[in-house]
Amino acid sequence: MFNGLIFYDPFGYMISPISFAFIGLATSLYLRGLKTTARFVGKITIWRRALFFAGLAIVLVATNAPLAHLGHSQFSAHQVEHLLLRLVGPLVIAVSQPWHILKAGSSRQWRKSLRKLGGGHIARFMTRPGIATACLVGSLFIWQVPQLFALAQKIALLEILAHLSMTLAGLWYFSMMFDHRDPPEGARRGARLISGFVVIVSNIFLGSLTTFKEVSLYVLRSSPYHSGRLGSLVDETVGGYMIWIPSSMVLIVAIILVMNGWNAAEERRWNSRGDLMRNSNSAALEFPETAAELRLKVNGPNRDMGRTLALCAFAMFTIVMATVVTIVYAF
Repeated sequence: MFNGLIFYDPFGYMISPISFAFIGLATSLYLRGLKTTARFVGKITIWRRALFFAGLAIVLVATNAPLAHLGHSQFSAHQVEHLLLRLVGPLVIAVSQPWHILKAGSSRQWRKSLRKLGGGHIARFMTRPGIATACLVGSLFIWQVPQLFALAQKIALLEILAHLSMTLAGLWYFSMMFDHRDPPEGARRGARLISGFVVIVSNIFLGSLTTFKEVSLYVLRSSPYHSGRLGSLVDETVGGYMIWIPSSMVLIVAIILVMNGWNAAEERRWNSRGDLMRNSNSAALEFPETAAELRLKVNGPNRDMGRTLALCAFAMFTIVMATVVTIVYAF
């Protein structure tokens, strides 16, 4: 009886009631929060609303038919699911900055609990760029282990757990990346950029490994697409490209948005320099007034940023080449 409950899936792979429940709850909180925040901060722009609902729609597409059904017979389609759940959907939602709206839409007791949780040591620890990055990378690598991948294909509850962990890890990561707050409340801008390159390198490593391997590792339901060994290898090769190329492109978009946010933060700080200097004499040192002072201030950070970008590019190239060499000589 217990095994029957674990494997029981009344809707098959066509409809995901769990996703509809979470999306419905998020939509309800957001609409309620819009009415509340409009009285204090004015109307939220149309594009922010559109992005939030577009992100929810992406999650629905990834967890329901036809993509969810194809994901149980095609490895490449399953990687499209992971791409949408782990990266694209969370990125679009995080760009819309819905967090204070969702918080405003919740009950007073929930707001108090969230405020208390946000000020705790665990929440501060989890918002560190290294931890958020490790969660995002781990949510991909763990569920790509062939044995766990096969179990998630058979057990509905395990698949729900996989999809939920990917979505939450993506939301957590991109909320850290696009946080408008400056340090110490928000993460350092340079650390956010480096975390984006780390995720890209992890995508390249796993994607290239999956693409260039010469054996089939993943067992899926029988399908005409999987007729024979060559069909499985082609399917997994396409899936490897999905992990490698589109996923990395999404992170490049995120890095561009972070750099744009960094520039906007510096503009805000420059425009408020008068108030800052009135409140602190030492703040005057942060705002150079001559070209020589500006060069002295930016030479070190610019040199460090250039070295970081160069090392990231070199790391990507090295990982790809090392993966190719390993596959050629190992198999």
